[in-house]
Amino acid sequence: MLFAMLVLFSGNVEAENHTVTVTQSDDFTSYFFDPNVLEVEVGDNVLFVWGNGSHNVAQVSDSESNNYESGFYSGNPQVGGNWPLPADFTAQDGTLYYVCEPHATMNMRGSIIVGSGSLPLPEISMEFSDFPWLSYLLVFPIIGALWSISFGNTPNAPRLIALFTTLFTLIISLIVFMKTGSKSGYSLMEEYEWAPNLGISVLLGVDGLSSPLILLTGIIGPLTVIFAWEEKERPGLFFSLLLIMQTALYGVFVTLDYFVFYIFWEIVLIPMFFLIAIWGGDDRRYASIKFFIYTFTASVIMLVGFMALYFESGANSFSMIDIANSSRELSINNEAFSENFQIWVFAALFIGFAVKIPSFPWHTWLPDAHVQAPTAGSILLAGVMLKMGLYGLIRAALPVLPLGAVYFVPVMVALAIISILYGAVLSLGQTDLKKLVAYSSVSHMGVALLGVATMTELGLAGAVFMMFAHGILSPAMFMIAGVLLHQVGTREIPKLGGLARHQPKTTGIFVVIFMGSLGLPGMAVFVAELAVFIAFFQSHGYWLLLPIFGMVITAGYHLWALQRAIFGTDSEEIEMSKVHEAPWYELYPMFTIIIIAAIFGIFPHYLMDPINTACYDILIFMGVL
Repeated sequence: MLFAMLVLFSGNVEAENHTVTVTQSDDFTSYFFDPNVLEVEVGDNVLFVWGNGSHNVAQVSDSESNNYESGFYSGNPQVGGNWPLPADFTAQDGTLYYVCEPHATMNMRGSIIVGSGSLPLPEISMEFSDFPWLSYLLVFPIIGALWSISFGNTPNAPRLIALFTTLFTLIISLIVFMKTGSKSGYSLMEEYEWAPNLGISVLLGVDGLSSPLILLTGIIGPLTVIFAWEEKERPGLFFSLLLIMQTALYGVFVTLDYFVFYIFWEIVLIPMFFLIAIWGGDDRRYASIKFFIYTFTASVIMLVGFMALYFESGANSFSMIDIANSSRELSINNEAFSENFQIWVFAALFIGFAVKIPSFPWHTWLPDAHVQAPTAGSILLAGVMLKMGLYGLIRAALPVLPLGAVYFVPVMVALAIISILYGAVLSLGQTDLKKLVAYSSVSHMGVALLGVATMTELGLAGAVFMMFAHGILSPAMFMIAGVLLHQVGTREIPKLGGLARHQPKTTGIFVVIFMGSLGLPGMAVFVAELAVFIAFFQSHGYWLLLPIFGMVITAGYHLWALQRAIFGTDSEEIEMSKVHEAPWYELYPMFTIIIIAAIFGIFPHYLMDPINTACYDILIFMGVL
């Protein structure tokens, strides 16, 4: 019995005592803790003993910080004596970093690894706003839509209402972007209870991940309205659908509640469906139904993943923040969110998001939707709507399912490379300029997915920057297709040619947009691609040669299409005497896009700084960094 009791209680041994000397060399050339890295078991005691010199012990947040903010603190610098570390700091796994504040800049620092040394749970900082900026983004386009549709078929009023509404939301988007800045965590937060018994609330917030996309939505809104200035068919309904879609897109980017996120995600489908079905081309009915079936089916699969997170987390809330914190805590305690659970739920979410990206092999709805949609619909679809997929993947899936994300890295890499090459090769073989641009979107968004798959700060930041850059230049490419259709009545590349001599100013804008889209240095796309490829080389080595080859093909189809459609001898298929410079409402949006792409291509830090902060926070929370 005595032996059995010894075995039974053998784990309850007395805590060990450890000593750290706080001292400096006799010639004052070095200041150090001895040992500077101490490994202890949970519950052990640590005593700091002063040698020579005047020092203190102050906990810091990480291995590079020099200033005490919170944690343990021995007091003012002292000479001699000792100081025991409070027992609660070694009561659980973690890594404690500390410095001597007077000598921190002289590298007098140390760390205590408690147990397995796991990092303390990262906290998500939240800052609530005194003014409802984000609510304004959601409400004002709805007001504009109701006002616009009330004018019915009146030609002037709906477009003026839509223009002033989108300009107003652009101003708010700029304010939100500047107020968010490069701060860590969520800013300008607002919360409105909806169904508290079910844990549903309209929780709004922005960070460095969402603020660039909010700005992008604000920019694309008025440019779309101006480009569609001469829309004559049912203008009241047309411009109101554009405004409703803007509200839904804003909702996706500012919502931090899974349930409300899903509602806005689905609302986006409705105006786009009618834009294609009413104002689309000859096969608009087929394209609109295909678009709706693909995206709605994927959304239902995504909803299953959201419900699994809700029930498994036990948080009794659909808040992304609450579920992410619950996921982190339960996973550390091995109570829930097992690896298998994360893999299956991540798979459901990934399918829902990959269809919207769109990634191979779920991309086939995109060319049909783009070709049949009116130019304004294609601008919104390529400029903002496609960004929902990657944004949702980064926002709603990565932080809460880190093990599932890491498991799917090879799958994401493979699909990204296939999308890059497949989209580029198909673009090379297209005769319809609009279809060429549609397949190029598959290739460009493959680059962004590749950045996410690196699971590095640079790669993730490059992916978000690519979303913004593509969201600016891809709509400009669709504008070119729309201008050609309006000017000469066709988008077929073999039927075009020789336009440069008849519209030199318009051609100059065309050339700059084509160059920016293929990744010319000094334009935004180049910065994004460079960041993604550097990160991918660091994580996967010479597999980089595959996506790089895709960029060679990308340059090929851009230059070949430009040469055949714009330059060369005059086409015999079109009446050149009717070709003239594009009207102001088509030139101004394209010129504006060139300016924006150049600004962020030459000064990328305006976007990269907030994006880097958000990506770092996400990867730290996941435990990847």
